[in-house]
Amino acid sequence: MQLAEHSPHGLTGICEDYRFLCQEIILPEELHFRRNGCYRLASAADAYREVYSNQPLMRRYMSGLLMSNVLWDPHARAIESYVTHYLPSLSDGADHLEIGPGHGLLLYFAASLPSLSTISGWDISPASVAHTQSVLDAMGAAQKVRLQLHNLLHRNTGMSGSFDSITMSELLEHLEDPAAALRAAHDLLRPEGRLWVNIPVNSPAPDHIYLLQTTDEACRLVEASGFDVIDQKFFPMTGSSLERARRNQLSISCVITARRAG
Repeated sequence: MQLAEHSPHGLTGICEDYRFLCQEIILPEELHFRRNGCYRLASAADAYREVYSNQPLMRRYMSGLLMSNVLWDPHARAIESYVTHYLPSLSDGADHLEIGPGHGLLLYFAASLPSLSTISGWDISPASVAHTQSVLDAMGAAQKVRLQLHNLLHRNTGMSGSFDSITMSELLEHLEDPAAALRAAHDLLRPEGRLWVNIPVNSPAPDHIYLLQTTDEACRLVEASGFDVIDQKFFPMTGSSLERARRNQLSISCVITARRAG
């Protein structure tokens, strides 16, 4: 309701964006995935052309996803795990970075933790940066968040070992080479730095280009990029058990907490 009060179109507008997300964005991608066994797009260039450069679409997309964090069980459970388990595990004075903050909720919760020293967010989409800032403003973030238009894979010179904590929530499936992003995060972390990853398997969307088919694949991806996995949780799509989701290749949110190795 707090966000609805600050939205130009109020609660009705947010609900309309959620309907748009389900019917106009997700449903066609799901049908393609079921018919072909793959995501529709395969390159970052295609995703940028069709989604990220389209600011009106991105605004509605991000707004609908914001509502999904309340209505979709795996999204809500992932956020609950982040707030109740991951954030309290961070050391006092930690420097925290979220890459691809999107809807902004995770950054908002990080900004509610007074023990963090700095809180930053990087994104490649101007529309996403603007939306994240609007969400933080509407929610009244307790601490200042440094939002930057920045590509994780570009221009990180001199930034090695700059952070104690990095969050990547529903980001890696948007990349052609998620291992490269994980290696870049590894370099940005200080020794023993922590990584929190939320990556879905079998989860079609118009900007999802990297398909993971099993939860084991998700964990191996993180481990192969220089991390020790210290916790893993798997949340199946709303209305499904984990066993049924695995058997029928339904969407599962994989929440992985890892520590920088080496």
